[in-house]
Amino acid sequence: MDVTEKRHWVLTDVSLVIKGRDLRPGEITPFLGIEPTGVRNPGPSKWARPGDVDGLWSISCNEHVSRDFNEQLDNILSTMESKRTELVQLTEQGYEVTVGIYGFAGNDCTLALQSDELRRIALLGFPLGVAANMNER
Repeated sequence: MDVTEKRHWVLTDVSLVIKGRDLRPGEITPFLGIEPTGVRNPGPSKWARPGDVDGLWSISCNEHVSRDFNEQLDNILSTMESKRTELVQLTEQGYEVTVGIYGFAGNDCTLALQSDELRRIALLGFPLGVAANMNER
């Protein structure tokens, strides 16, 4: 993790996210053989963006697992690498599979992806989504 001299830590959450209009989380779990950390059935949800009615299945790695971003990312990428064949099959069925990075980005913090991490993401072939929360705490 690359942080400024002030040594403020970035709070991050790295996820494997699978979405689809007809995604049934209960079907994804046995297919992948992994328990999710988050699921949402298709349809409107008070937790989703307006108009987002897709079903969702995800595994998140956040500060409850490790406060180190690179460890979080390695955890998720290792899972995705071990299940790449199954994840490709899901995309062929019309589901969206992404690597998601979310982080609190206030207090002059920076977050850097290492070249080997970018290579691993590229080799997987799934989109990378990055979202930052810019609110000051």
